[in-house]
Amino acid sequence: MVDKIRILYFLEDRAQEGFIKALVKRVASEESIAQDSLIHDVRSARGGSRIITEFENFIRDTGRVRATDIDFLVVAIDGNCKGHRERVEQLEKKIKSDHPFKERVVYAVPDPHIERWYLMDQRALKVGVGLDRAPNLPSYKCRRDYYKQVLNQALKESNVNSLLGGAEYAERIVDSIINLRSLGQQNAGFQDFIEDLKRMLRNIFGER
Repeated sequence: MVDKIRILYFLEDRAQEGFIKALVKRVASEESIAQDSLIHDVRSARGGSRIITEFENFIRDTGRVRATDIDFLVVAIDGNCKGHRERVEQLEKKIKSDHPFKERVVYAVPDPHIERWYLMDQRALKVGVGLDRAPNLPSYKCRRDYYKQVLNQALKESNVNSLLGGAEYAERIVDSIINLRSLGQQNAGFQDFIEDLKRMLRNIFGER
């Protein structure tokens, strides 16, 4: 019997929760890890300009958690046009070297915003949501809520009812992606998250 894998999440909003958790489940499945062996503990931040302060508070609080209680952390914060590497470095500096999870963090940095990840695979979006037509992936833009508006417009045009701006379809979209690695070639931040997550899961199993 395989021990449970306990994953603690720090996420900005419901859109991130839906997509990031779905990716974790998908990658775990590809690593032959049963879904019922995963325990997801989600902590949601309020996002916005205070997100880094909230992350610092989160890290302080988890510093009191025994390392045996959680296997690893998944931290997702939108890049907001800072870029994947710069944002990860900013977050890494907030975790002291003696923190119990210093080497057990997987970062997801959708840049500029999580809705771009929803839109990256037009086929998966169309199949997963049931759209009449999936929008082409717009060129990279830093404008606030730009990708959210594109996603909402696509839902509206297909008369898809959504109370969460498409977030309730996240797992179906992720499950409809044919090849995560190929999709990662479109987006370095996406690819880094998938590869880092795979390594983390393999390391955990190597310890058992």
